Amino acid sequence: MGLTKLSHEIQDRLPEKLPPFSWQRVVAASSLVAGACLFLSGRRKAALAVVATGATVGLLEHPQAARELWESLPRYLRRGQDVLVRVEDFVNEVAKQGSKLRDSIG
Repeated sequence: MGLTKLSHEIQDRLPEKLPPFSWQRVVAASSLVAGACLFLSGRRKAALAVVATGATVGLLEHPQAARELWESLPRYLRRGQDVLVRVEDFVNEVAKQGSKLRDSIG
């Protein structure tokens, strides 16, 4: 099979119209991957900067999503605080039960 025939077969299989290319999405995704690599290599500050930059670029593509996230942030923080309070109560209860067990054994 000749090179010309092969190139025609490849061109026949390509779609007529390619989907739109979003450079913001590519930058956001690649910065998340780069941030993960930096984090795993121990460069936490650089990882945070790269991920924050990528997240900002990603949010520029969808400003409504950024607005919704900003408006729901207090609710997420409240939920996180509630979880931390529950974990703290659980740890305190485990410590109390451990102390009682040590007193009864010793």
